[in-house]
Amino acid sequence: MAGQCSLPRVTDSGVLARRTLRNTALLFVARSLSKVLVLIAVIVTTNALGENRYGDFTTIVVLSNIASIAADLGLQVVYVREASRRPDQLGDYLALTLAAKLPLAAIGGGLLAASTALLAHQLLYLVPAVFALLVVTSLANVLRSSFYARGELGFEVIAIAGETSVLLAVTEVAAHVGGGIAFYIWAYSASYAFTVIFSALVVRRRYTPLRLRWEPAALRRLLGSGLPFALAFVLSTVYFKIDTVILFRMRGDAQVGFYSAAYKFLEGLSFVPQAVMSVVFPVLSVIHLQGRGPMRAAYTRAYRLLAALGMPLAIGTAILAPTIVDIAYRASYHTATTASLRVLGIALLLVFVNNSFIYALGAMDRQLVFALLTGLSVVVNVVLNVVLIPLFPHDQGYLASSWATLLTEVFLFAIGYAALARYLGALPWWRPSLPIAVSGLVCAAVTFGLRHHAAAAVPAAAVAYVAAMLITGGVSREELRLVRESLRLRRIPPTASP
Repeated sequence: MAGQCSLPRVTDSGVLARRTLRNTALLFVARSLSKVLVLIAVIVTTNALGENRYGDFTTIVVLSNIASIAADLGLQVVYVREASRRPDQLGDYLALTLAAKLPLAAIGGGLLAASTALLAHQLLYLVPAVFALLVVTSLANVLRSSFYARGELGFEVIAIAGETSVLLAVTEVAAHVGGGIAFYIWAYSASYAFTVIFSALVVRRRYTPLRLRWEPAALRRLLGSGLPFALAFVLSTVYFKIDTVILFRMRGDAQVGFYSAAYKFLEGLSFVPQAVMSVVFPVLSVIHLQGRGPMRAAYTRAYRLLAALGMPLAIGTAILAPTIVDIAYRASYHTATTASLRVLGIALLLVFVNNSFIYALGAMDRQLVFALLTGLSVVVNVVLNVVLIPLFPHDQGYLASSWATLLTEVFLFAIGYAALARYLGALPWWRPSLPIAVSGLVCAAVTFGLRHHAAAAVPAAAVAYVAAMLITGGVSREELRLVRESLRLRRIPPTASP
């Protein structure tokens, strides 16, 4: 990259807050609707394949997730961070990132084939389809990252809607014709292909021409910044997926199917903190340049928001697990998947708040610390799975993996909070959390009382939770004012920075 540009221009912080809130709300609504459709596609896939073939499907997807990190090496996050700080150089950063993707895709494909041959050789016939998915997903994620860097998430909403619709349509066709596992993998490839085409058109017409830029020195700098993210993502993916592989090796594909069916809800709902923080991350990346005080205040708000959103979802998932499973899956899943989902529902709250640590450390250029924390969590998760699975009855390995996930999230919360406090100073934890905890108890009481009537329990618990948050001060007057003003906000320049 030739030279260093000046820091972004400072604009009104109130305008920034309202724009961030609007973007967060817009993306949250879009992804919420999308996740409903994706969940339908997952349910169709699960029921069509059955627990054994669905276990194979889940296993090959896990191996694909690990290989996809080698096809990115953290460049996507670096691209978002640097392009949000220096919007005038977005085209250069994108050209460098796309150029690096070509050799990295080949490396990812090799890793995919090798890991499949080593860990699940019976699934080698799926490698070509999964490699195609890896390539198209990698391109889609880089191109759509331009929308986040520029703060124009209306285009991301269109991309989400299109890819979700394609996924659901092709999945329904696969189920109708009785397609095998590969058919469902190609369904995901088709959905991301839509995003590649749409995002490429928008980027080329609105932001910058699409091109490749081979500049070794600049590529080395980008990779140097991205490798810690890649390491963190490898460890994070291993952390979230290693239990599936361990369970597969120790107890077979049927128990993987039961556990994965419950885990899909945890993964599905984790889109909420990811959607929030994907909008907040570019903002935090620039606020970090202003010093510890502004960064601490911005982070505290993000933490409170994630905790407030995660509390009712965790409570509802844990208490209403039997009803959720009965609605989603066939009878053979009921006992095992319900037991897993109760435990994973509790872990969901920690998944929400732990995302705040992860994104904040990345925004502060502390990705190596994030990688270290994730590495420690991997070790804890592996040890817990290896120790707990043999302690549980042979037909309940899925429950052991669920408890290992919950205990690992507790560990990650403790070390994540300690690490962030080291760089930002003492963080207010008890006072922001108390109103949320009290409101959560109210929500839990209403949900439990109406647990046999889910249609009434969900809206009643939501109303009770919001009312409790207002009464206890979980939502401040300033935040309510920001909400009202953001609803009236029409247009804010996409390049505005804090």
